[in-house]
Amino acid sequence: MKLIALDLDGTLLNSDKVVSQRNFAALSLAAGQGHVIVPATGRALRAIPEQVMAFPFLHYAITINGAKVSDTRTGEALLRAEIALDTCLRLLDFAGRYDAMYDCYWNDTGWVDRSFLERVRYYNSDEEVVTLLRRTRAPVDDLKAFLRKNGQPVQKVQLCFRDMAERETARAEIAAAFPEILVTSSFRNNLELNAANADKGRALLALAQHLGIPAADTIAFGDSSNDLRMLRAAGTSVAMGNAASEVRAVCDYVTEANDRDGVAAFLYAHVLH
Repeated sequence: MKLIALDLDGTLLNSDKVVSQRNFAALSLAAGQGHVIVPATGRALRAIPEQVMAFPFLHYAITINGAKVSDTRTGEALLRAEIALDTCLRLLDFAGRYDAMYDCYWNDTGWVDRSFLERVRYYNSDEEVVTLLRRTRAPVDDLKAFLRKNGQPVQKVQLCFRDMAERETARAEIAAAFPEILVTSSFRNNLELNAANADKGRALLALAQHLGIPAADTIAFGDSSNDLRMLRAAGTSVAMGNAASEVRAVCDYVTEANDRDGVAAFLYAHVLH
């Protein structure tokens, strides 16, 4: 038995944000042969595509970059790693120095200032990102006031930038100013801010231990910097053909791109029998 952890965007999902028939067939066969299939995503559970949540073999999910591990059948949280409210509010204040849209995840939902959502195209030129944000973000009049009223920790903060040079400046400045925060990204113009102990790698190993699966028997697929710790932690690491160079550099294998059924290509070649 192996635990097969799959990033979604840029990995299991193609550019149309769906799972191809070939990928689904390979995963179904893997599940039938006793392997555990686990999405491992920066998305919240509620933002995972319905197609994925409807997988008949789905039982667990790693979400919000490892801030939460869930039993999808019972709703039980097996692991949480959240950002303290005070830290979150300081992060949002700090984000105000950049020409960037920000939002945060709380209670498995993405929340955003209504004014940002109304100007989402100003901050995001990629239409698929615009569509994703509009579909998965709940607008509030004042995000900071909303969070203060809730008085609870948050799961992730995200920033989206118009200018890529400013994004890199922000990456360095936030990492220096907030050592308790892990800074990663999952698409071209964003930064994702999680608690330092929230990463897909830690979540992968915790779930493997929960299931009694040795770390050596885990396989991880990814394409972006928020997958790096998971890929380093996995017994076998697989970069997609469309993966960033830093991701390719740490992986044992490079498979086909997400639009060429790279997950299925690797599974048929190396796992399935």
